[in-house]
Amino acid sequence: MTGGVASRNTLLSLGATPRMIDHARSVRLLQPIRRGIYASAEADLDQRRAIRLGGKVACLSALRRHRVWAGLDTRLHVCLRRCAHDLRIDEAASVGLSALSRRSDTNFVADPGAPRLHWQRSEPRDVAESSYQRDWLMPPLVSLRQAVLCQNEEHAIASIDSALRTGFITKSQVDRLFTQLPARLQCLRAEIDPTADSGNETVVRVRLRRAGFVVETQFPVPGTSRFDLLIDGVVTLDIDSRRWHRDDAQISWDFDKALCSFGAGLPSLRILPRHIYESWPQTSAVIRRTVSEAKELRDLRRAQSR
Repeated sequence: MTGGVASRNTLLSLGATPRMIDHARSVRLLQPIRRGIYASAEADLDQRRAIRLGGKVACLSALRRHRVWAGLDTRLHVCLRRCAHDLRIDEAASVGLSALSRRSDTNFVADPGAPRLHWQRSEPRDVAESSYQRDWLMPPLVSLRQAVLCQNEEHAIASIDSALRTGFITKSQVDRLFTQLPARLQCLRAEIDPTADSGNETVVRVRLRRAGFVVETQFPVPGTSRFDLLIDGVVTLDIDSRRWHRDDAQISWDFDKALCSFGAGLPSLRILPRHIYESWPQTSAVIRRTVSEAKELRDLRRAQSR
C-alpha cells in the first residue's frame, strides 16, 4: 500500500499505534531512513537514496517505475523542497544499479552517480488523499511535467504518448499539463499520439514527420500484426528491441511479417534502437531512398495500368 516507505504520520493514519511502530523498529521490520520516515524490506535502493537526500523519487525515475517512457537518462531523479538542507549527495551518488544487473521493465533502479535534483516550490495540488506513496513518490502529473521539461522535445512527446497509453494520466490531465508548460512547448500538443507502442516508435515518428514524411501509426497489413509506421503510404517500418525479438518464435514471426508486407506491395524496413540513437543520419538516408524508390515503382505501375 505504501510501497515500502512511509512516514510515522502515514503509519498512524493507517491504524498503527506508536507502540506498534516502536516494536517494528526494535525487531528491524522497519528501518529509519530519515527522521520520521521508515522503510521496510520491500523498499528498493532508489527509494532509500531519495529519502536519504531529503526528497522524493520524481521525474524520469517516477515515470520509469510505472513503465512509462523515460528516455535515455538513467540517473536517479529526486524532487526536493526549496528549503531542503543537509543534502547527502555523495552518499546517494555512490550507489545504484549493479553493473551485473541488466536493465529491464521490472528492474528500474537508477545507475550510480550524482542524482538529478528538481526543486519544488509548493505542495502539488493533485496528490490524491488516498495515495499512501506520497511520502516518497511525486504524483503522476507533477512527475510528467518534470519529465517534459527535463528532456528534449522528441522524448518529451514520447513520455506523454506513453503516459496516456499506459493510463498513467488521463486526457483531461494532459489538458492540465499543457496549462503548466511554457509557451515554447505548446506546439508539442499537436504531435501527441498515444497509439505508439513504444517510446522509440514515437521518436522515429516525430523525426520522420518533422522531416516532411506523411506517417501513419499502427498500420494494418492483412495476414499479420500491425506495423509500427507506414511512411508516405508506400513503406512499412517496425522498430524492434532485442528484448522482445530474440527468441526463435518471434524471429520467425518477424520474417513472416516482412513477407506479408512485401506481398501487399509494401517494402518493409526493420530498425533497432541503435539505428535511431547511434546512426540516425545513415538510417534516415536509407528510409528516404527506400520511400523514393517505392514511390517510383508505384507510379510506374499506375502508369502501366492505364
